[in-house]
Amino acid sequence: MSASLPAPAVVILAETDAVLRGWGHRSLAPAREQGRELLPVCEQVAAPGDGPVLLTELARGLAEVAMAQVASFPENLCCDFEFMAADLLRRARAAKDPVGLLRARFGQIARLQRLYGHDTAIRFRYVHDFVYGYDWAKWVGRDPDLRAGLGPHDAAFLDHLEHRAHELLGLIAVDDPVYPCLPDEQARNPFPFSREPASELRLHRALAAQGLIPLAAWDPDALPVWSLPFAALRAEQAAALGLAATDARAARG
Repeated sequence: MSASLPAPAVVILAETDAVLRGWGHRSLAPAREQGRELLPVCEQVAAPGDGPVLLTELARGLAEVAMAQVASFPENLCCDFEFMAADLLRRARAAKDPVGLLRARFGQIARLQRLYGHDTAIRFRYVHDFVYGYDWAKWVGRDPDLRAGLGPHDAAFLDHLEHRAHELLGLIAVDDPVYPCLPDEQARNPFPFSREPASELRLHRALAAQGLIPLAAWDPDALPVWSLPFAALRAEQAAALGLAATDARAARG
C-alpha cells in the first residue's frame, strides 16, 4: 500500500519533474514510451509506516540524482527511477540511521553522475550502463564469490565506481594510449557497436523486450541479474541489428 507524501517532498518532486520533462526521460519498460515522473514514483514506493522526514529525504535524494543526470548527461535517452527509489528506501528502513543512509547513497550516486558525465574528461554520453545494471553486472562477474550478494546501490560497488573514475581521469590527463584525451564535445564510446542515439535506443529496447537487461530499473521489485553474459549478449544483438561501431573509444574498465 502506498502512502501520501509530505508537502515538502511534493514540492521538491514537482520542481524536479518540470526539469525532467525537458530532458526527454524515456523508459526501457517494454510497455511504456516515457519514464514515470518522480512524484508518482515516490508515491508508489512509499508505505504508510514511512515517516515524513524519511519520505522528504527520499524526495530530496532522488531529485539530487535526477538533476545530476540532467546536468551531466544532457543527451541521455532513457532513465527509469522506480528500482532506485524502492531499493534505497528498503535499505533505509532496515538501517539504524535511515535518513543518513539515504543522504549518503543518493549523494554518492549524484557525485558519480558528475564524474562520468560530459563535464569531465571521461565524457560518457549516457547513464544507461549505470541505471540498467551493466556496470554492476560486470563488476560482480569479476569476483562473484565475493560480490554476488551485493546490489547495484551497495556502498562497495559505488565506492568502486568512484575509485575507477579517478583512475580514468588520471590516465586521460596524460593522454594514455588506451584512455586518450578526446576532442571537445566528443563522447567516449568504449564499445564495439555504435552508440549514436537512434542505434542506442533501438538496441536497448530490443534487449529489454527480450528480458536481456541486467536491471529492470522500471520495476520497483526487480531482481537484478549479474550471471548472464550481458556484455556479449549486447554486442551480439548490436551485430544482429547491423549497428557497427563508428566511434569506439577507451573503456572505463
